[in-house]
Amino acid sequence: MAGTRNLSRRTFLGNLGKTVIGGAGIAALAPARKARAARVGTNEKVRIALIGCGGMGTRHLEALAVNPQCTLAAVCDVFTPRYEAAMKKVEEMSGKKPDGYQDFRRVLERDDIDAIFAPTPDHWHPLLTILGCQAGKDVYVEKPACPTVKEGRAMVEAARRYGRVVQVGTQQRSMPIFQKAMEIVRGGQLGPITSATAWVGVNAWGVGETPGPIPDGLDWDLWLGPAPKVPYSKERQFGFMGWHDYARGGQLTNWGVHLMDIVQWGIGQDRPLSVQAIGGSYRGGAGAQNYETIEAIFEYKGCNVTWEQRHSNLYQDGRGYGMKFQGTKGQLLVDRNTFEVIAAESPIPKYVGEPERSWACPEHHIHDCPVASGDRAEGSPEVELGRGQRNGHRR
Repeated sequence: MAGTRNLSRRTFLGNLGKTVIGGAGIAALAPARKARAARVGTNEKVRIALIGCGGMGTRHLEALAVNPQCTLAAVCDVFTPRYEAAMKKVEEMSGKKPDGYQDFRRVLERDDIDAIFAPTPDHWHPLLTILGCQAGKDVYVEKPACPTVKEGRAMVEAARRYGRVVQVGTQQRSMPIFQKAMEIVRGGQLGPITSATAWVGVNAWGVGETPGPIPDGLDWDLWLGPAPKVPYSKERQFGFMGWHDYARGGQLTNWGVHLMDIVQWGIGQDRPLSVQAIGGSYRGGAGAQNYETIEAIFEYKGCNVTWEQRHSNLYQDGRGYGMKFQGTKGQLLVDRNTFEVIAAESPIPKYVGEPERSWACPEHHIHDCPVASGDRAEGSPEVELGRGQRNGHRR
């Protein structure tokens, strides 16, 4: 992998495609992958590998390690101490120690792995999804799915070409509090929804850095992957969301994916007609690449939606993030803990849900989690990995 930073993304992807599976061609492995899929019965546990053992990866690990429907067979991270800690944690939670790897290609070459989880920095999402599909794996990729539209189309095409199930980490749809809120929003109690808002605080990531020696156990070239070659700094490794090379949008593509997804669910639409936005980092350095403050308006059929990312951005009861739906008969505010209906014709008590147990939402990983009636056809997550239909893309 040394020296690959001078290559374009396309060239890098091509080289990875050639070298994945220890140099063996993907096409030559297709029969083995299909044979494995045919052997897996509906009652057999799905064998999963986790690629990326950082904060979000650890949350997934905690849910998957105790999920009776799967076996966490392998963990992988470019930073050796992370995958070693993950191996230990899985063993403590499940009694079974997974295999550990630094190079994800060693995971993809295993015929006994059915699916991969890819909670990596954003710039790696497209390649891991495409290469996972090529290697015959179903893929769970964290949001945002991709930094660019072009890469997203390549991901969809790969899922269809290789007949894999691909799921994006929109965990909020599996949380009961949002399903209950959607029953109200879409049930007509607020009247037609004519406007909605999603809001959050400013970007928390700056871009100042102090280059230094690469830590022991870190493959910095592999961490950079398709991004430009630069010296190591801890700010890039642990604050990657502040850099355009690794994440485009900051909080807009971090929290925004979750919050705007719920907004679209509530209004029953999956894409705007037009978008306008302004923003900047008006204090100077903070969030200098991914803007600190952003105001955006999304035009949907019959409904205007705004995105608010700014300082001191608190709503009802001190909500520092959330969504608000405004209808002709009332409004509903919701976050991961509570929802509240204001000024509706029929009084609806404030709903307080269970404390959030995991960023990864354990219910998101099991195939029989409750889904609001009638919504699966409109984009609710396909949560059954490695089973059922394998010839399409799942959101």
